[in-house]
Amino acid sequence: MKKLILVIFILLSILSFSDGDRVTKESKSKYKFSLGFMAGHGSKLYRVEEKSLNYIPFITFSRENVYIKGTELGYKYKVNPKLTLTGFSQLFGGITLQGVGGAIGATQLKNSDMKEGYKGIHSRKTQVELGLRMDYNTDFQRIKLVGEIRGGERGGSGKISAVRPFMLTNKLFIIPQINVTLIDRNMVDYYFGVTEDEVNDSRNTKLNKVYDPNKFAYASGVGAVVTYKLTPKISIFNLSEIQYVGNEIGDSPIVRNRTNYFVSLGMRYDF
Repeated sequence: MKKLILVIFILLSILSFSDGDRVTKESKSKYKFSLGFMAGHGSKLYRVEEKSLNYIPFITFSRENVYIKGTELGYKYKVNPKLTLTGFSQLFGGITLQGVGGAIGATQLKNSDMKEGYKGIHSRKTQVELGLRMDYNTDFQRIKLVGEIRGGERGGSGKISAVRPFMLTNKLFIIPQINVTLIDRNMVDYYFGVTEDEVNDSRNTKLNKVYDPNKFAYASGVGAVVTYKLTPKISIFNLSEIQYVGNEIGDSPIVRNRTNYFVSLGMRYDF
């Protein structure tokens, strides 16, 4: 159940980023509530057992400046027409590599999910995180820049994204995004390092060396959300993404792919 909640949050982080820049005319309401469902498939960063298809429900709620997106609770403050600051807390935080669809995977890792030969690794747990996010609407081609920092017991990270909504018709919207994430050494060591105890575990037949990166790491991603409004309240969408991680993560023995992808199709109902 925890992993499902984590995946829900990852998806909500991007599916709802366009709420503040809705390109359709909406009546201003104090309350906003959405329910949705999606099916998606993608590769995984870790050496975990692959699943052919994931079915994921999601929910969002907001009232004026306060919002809940999955397991993220936040407060938005509009400094001026261009700049918005958001303070937030995330109950199940961890690896902040997720971009558009979370191609990297969920923010926790269980040894039982690993492939044979790696099941003796220590599970990587989530963390409670506090963060600050800044949204800035530029004057150039309606591009929005989003920067955030977040951290908790096991380390912190920062991310910079560029978002540009395109309104092709009054019902069809495309919202591409690019992002770069920097992860501090504590988080890199915890989520991607391999200890001597893990190497010596008899279940880890495919681990033969300790890995202690002790360095900052980066990841980058590019993706897009395509949304078509069937009615004023019902929308269908496609979400696609490709992500790449640097050597500090990619060289870890428990990491399978440096480049990962995610594609999905879903439906959302806005109350």
